[in-house]
Amino acid sequence: MALKKTGYSETTAKNYVINAATVYTSIAYEDVTGFTGTLHGATSGGVTLTVEQSYRDIEVDGTSHMKVKGNKVLESATATVTANMKEITAETIRQSLNGAIAEASGTDAPTGYKVITTKRYLDEGDYLNNIAVVGTLSGTNEPVIAILDNALCTSGLEMATEDNNETVIEQVYEAHATVDQLDADEFPWRILFPTVTAV
Repeated sequence: MALKKTGYSETTAKNYVINAATVYTSIAYEDVTGFTGTLHGATSGGVTLTVEQSYRDIEVDGTSHMKVKGNKVLESATATVTANMKEITAETIRQSLNGAIAEASGTDAPTGYKVITTKRYLDEGDYLNNIAVVGTLSGTNEPVIAILDNALCTSGLEMATEDNNETVIEQVYEAHATVDQLDADEFPWRILFPTVTAV
């Protein structure tokens, strides 16, 4: 068999994750209703899922000159979703700060405004149940869904403005394990990928 000059095959066009993904929070699945969740808001410039894994080579005398199969251990793993939020609400800003939000009293700010402040300490409610990135697989038009559990925005807030453009807030959400997930050695993220029927 001759080696091909391209990686393109009969199934290639069915295996693209296409277009910009959508971000949901509190996504869940049930047999009867399918997927449900809350839209996180409109984005600009796409959404990025990052899973980083750091490995350590165990030091053994006589092996320092090469990598040895089976001698690696996973040292750390993290998952983040970076969403460039173009739809900005008071809640978007509050989530970026993990802050507090209250209705203006009329003495500290005009009635009809919300007052968003930074808090010193995190509360249980600052963690989102989950955040999900939902893309589309070209071969099925079914969603590819990456879910991060107990997501917390850790990027802070930066709002840049310019003429003839809109502000975009970059939010970086990190996944966090529960005690049960930690005890079971289960990482707090997963990717749901549809099966493409073979040609």
